[in-house]
Amino acid sequence: MWGRKRRFLDPDLEEWHIACWGWLMRHLGGVDALRETALVLPTAEFFPRPEGEGRAVAEAIFSRVRELMGLEQWACELVERHDTNAEVGEFLRLQPEGKPIAGTFESDGQSVVITYAPDLVNRPYNLIGTFAHELAHYVLHTIPELPPAADVEPMAEELATELAVAYFGFGLMAANGAFEFEQYQDAGRMGWRGGSWDYFSEDGWCFALAVFLVLREERPELARQRLKPHLVKKLDAALARLAAAPELLAPLRELSSKRD
Repeated sequence: MWGRKRRFLDPDLEEWHIACWGWLMRHLGGVDALRETALVLPTAEFFPRPEGEGRAVAEAIFSRVRELMGLEQWACELVERHDTNAEVGEFLRLQPEGKPIAGTFESDGQSVVITYAPDLVNRPYNLIGTFAHELAHYVLHTIPELPPAADVEPMAEELATELAVAYFGFGLMAANGAFEFEQYQDAGRMGWRGGSWDYFSEDGWCFALAVFLVLREERPELARQRLKPHLVKKLDAALARLAAAPELLAPLRELSSKRD
């Protein structure tokens, strides 16, 4: 219709984002817990330069991601994944057919193994995003309630896992990594699909980042300074949408700090 202002996200997708934020916050500590979660930035403060190379680097980054997500005490094993097109099981990361797998979350009910493609050590955004995604799977695996739209959307768990990456403060890293991934494919070379880039568009990541910032009552300047330039306009558009429709986040602000 002429003159109708377009939303930043399609209405159905926007509705799902808000519902999924509510689902996560109900089970993971409410708005109080979210406000204690740092916005993770690509700086030495968050990720000191690790010593060594290869596996030593991956283990150091994995340890740091676990620490930032508050999962230091959650038992799991990190394993290099060399066969990146191997079959995956019920609780592993789903992947579009024919695409290599950057990481997986594996659980047999007794132990947890997280795998990663060793090539990602040379792509820190993607490595960090992969670890955040697989660790988010670990957390969501403990929630007894299915995520929103799970009854109609086969990929609901993966989409909710992506949003959990933003919930744990990694939305900016994922947004920057998404652009890096797309650029790699546009150049006509095979890149590692995985981490936080398969299921959310750049708009999706920027909207998730905007929700995170607004709920935490954090000024967006810090995010603007660290986002890749073309994403700043997207973040500002998402923030404008939230400012124009304060009723979207009002119910989330009322969620209890009690974890289910």
